[in-house]
Amino acid sequence: MDDLTAMQSFRAERDVVPAEAREAIWRALEARMDAAAAEARAFGEAVAGSTAAAGSASRRRSLLSRRRRPLAFAGAAVAAAVAAGVLVLSSGPTAQPASAAEILYEAASAAGASDAPTTIVPGPGQFLYREEQRLEIHGWRHPLPPENSDIPDGGIGMTLSGPHAYNALVPVTIESWTDSRGGGRHRETLGTLQFWSKEEETRWKAAGSPLPAPFDPEYQQRYKATAYPDALELNSKVVDTEGKGWGNFNFPDTSKVPTEARTLRQKAEANELEYTGFNHVGGKTPKQLDPQETKEELLNVLQEGFPAPALQGAIFGALAELPNVKVVPDVTDGAGRQGDAIEGRIEGGVQSQAIFDPGSGEFLGWRGVLVDPAASPTYGGIPAGTVISERDFLESATVDSTQETGGEAG
Repeated sequence: MDDLTAMQSFRAERDVVPAEAREAIWRALEARMDAAAAEARAFGEAVAGSTAAAGSASRRRSLLSRRRRPLAFAGAAVAAAVAAGVLVLSSGPTAQPASAAEILYEAASAAGASDAPTTIVPGPGQFLYREEQRLEIHGWRHPLPPENSDIPDGGIGMTLSGPHAYNALVPVTIESWTDSRGGGRHRETLGTLQFWSKEEETRWKAAGSPLPAPFDPEYQQRYKATAYPDALELNSKVVDTEGKGWGNFNFPDTSKVPTEARTLRQKAEANELEYTGFNHVGGKTPKQLDPQETKEELLNVLQEGFPAPALQGAIFGALAELPNVKVVPDVTDGAGRQGDAIEGRIEGGVQSQAIFDPGSGEFLGWRGVLVDPAASPTYGGIPAGTVISERDFLESATVDSTQETGGEAG
């Protein structure tokens, strides 16, 4: 009996076979996997010789570990993966790492079992506290152009040219406290600017290391009365403000979105997902979305909807059912956390990626990677492969004041 037949047999009989027998089947399969790993190592050593580089051995361990991950979860996710034909159980030196669908099914199982809160909406007198790291490409001018000039001061997501223009990747740590109407507190702390060329950094230092808005003291002084009337702290490192919010503010509400993977996928394909608080990728009119558009809509809910565990698990499961979904393994986000990344659309030479931890089902954040500098004049001179934007979610909690953080929440 080959490995796939054994898995299919186990799936068909899992409800009637005694637990001891099921465990024996799993042990047998793991033994086959271990044997395959040993055969692969022997094959590699025979080809490369006994002096194979340590890095190669490490890479083989990573692939074999990735390939065996499905054995860590069971039940519906395993059955669905077998039914979809995605479990890779071949033996010998040609054994392959886990497929994208396999990784996504693992994340679906883990996310659905999470004990994360089922809603992010704060109650009366409460605030949603969130901490995140952001990295954005930023172009700015110093000194600032005259106020009545048509020359822009600068902006996020763009580069500028000229003798008084500077460009860098700007990292910021953001803490926010938001009440049910959108009011609360917003604190930004500037990190160390990152330049993609030594020449640009040298030129910036020669000019006195001027900072981008909103951390430029000249910018703060010019716009303090209009942009920062309620500032708690305002300097070259921190911008900390308070505000009352708006009456029409809405937290993301995904309570009407299906939490069963297949139903969710079908509703997304028909552009019929019901939610508020953020925009629909395909607009609000029901219409048939192609697989790429469906993927983007599902990723949109994952990124913007702050889904509860059941919905988050369904999103990963629905993504696993789509064709040609690509997952980049073993990436590191801006906070140093390990995960995998689902490849999204490419626009203006920039590819979006949704980063997640497949072992826990946690959504870590998203980033934009420059894959084709020639496709956008805005990013000319920036090397391909540069992460030009990133948003890493670190912590969230419901708190009772704008002085309380998630770690202090009871």
